[in-house]
Amino acid sequence: MATVRSPGAQGGVARDVAQTVVADFGVIFALIFGGCCSNAWALEATTKQLPASGTLLTLVQFAATAFVALLGQLEWRKVHGVSVPCVRRPAVPLRRWAVQVVLYFATSLLNNTAFAYNIPMSVHIVFRSGGMVVNMLLGWAIDRKRYSLLQVLSVALVTAGVVVATLSAAHPAHSAGGSTQQYATGVLLLSLALLSSGVMGIFQEHTYGIYGREHWHEALFYSHLFALPLFLMQSPALAAQVREANATRPQWLGVHGVGMRVPSYYVVLALNVLTQLLCVNGVNRLTSRVSSLSVSLVLVVRKAASLVISVVLLNGHTGNVALWGGALAVMVGTVGYTYGGLQRPRKIRSKAD
Repeated sequence: MATVRSPGAQGGVARDVAQTVVADFGVIFALIFGGCCSNAWALEATTKQLPASGTLLTLVQFAATAFVALLGQLEWRKVHGVSVPCVRRPAVPLRRWAVQVVLYFATSLLNNTAFAYNIPMSVHIVFRSGGMVVNMLLGWAIDRKRYSLLQVLSVALVTAGVVVATLSAAHPAHSAGGSTQQYATGVLLLSLALLSSGVMGIFQEHTYGIYGREHWHEALFYSHLFALPLFLMQSPALAAQVREANATRPQWLGVHGVGMRVPSYYVVLALNVLTQLLCVNGVNRLTSRVSSLSVSLVLVVRKAASLVISVVLLNGHTGNVALWGGALAVMVGTVGYTYGGLQRPRKIRSKAD
């Protein structure tokens, strides 16, 4: 005989489900807005203290991410009757991850190095949001995709917003001889990073198309692990940056008189890495639960919050019309592009079809 639940019991189940959903998304939003916005603050504090520490910053970020991702790649195997932890056999050929490693390494290094060329965090945030124009051009040229009118107009709006926001800081108040040239060099580095990121995105889409999208964690692990030996090519610059970091003002870490003094740079560097891991965790959780449009909306709001924190709270400025107007154009264009892409872009048919 079927069991009939009372209205009170059914209400209790619905209430428990609702509380679980609210708690789950509460954690996700705390990770995204707490972790990502704190990461923007920590990154700005790190690059303000040592603007030319891009290589050291990238190395620590990659090493920490590889270690944390390793924990998800381990499995227990019997070796001579003894259970030992081993790295899970990769589902995707390592040669494909090797290509992605080079592209991801170049993207991260270029982005972090740009801070040494008078690129404000506000411009950095806006500029990195303009990657969709590169993705669209590469998708059209390589994958022969077609895009909707809304997507094309959105990309044009994003491009205009990036240009306006970038030019708004082209002549800083502390300009001196050569500062404009330095700024242009920084913009060039960010542009190359966008191109490298776009190529990496296309290659990653092809990889996921062949082997499935469930291997994102494997991609995270190998793209960071295999990049670590590439830092040997940067060893002279890395050694110089370590010396500069060691020479920063000592800061006391400890409680009740128990602790030690460490160079202050490493404190903000550790906060940068920790908050980055929290941010990545939150974004991946959100991506697995909601649509791409919802993810885009949340990340747009998060970037807006990071921009306000950087300009208003950390630097005590109000910004200017060009900066805020450009940022608004980028955010509106991002949402429009994502909404226009809800339908899969069509490929151009060849004459042989």
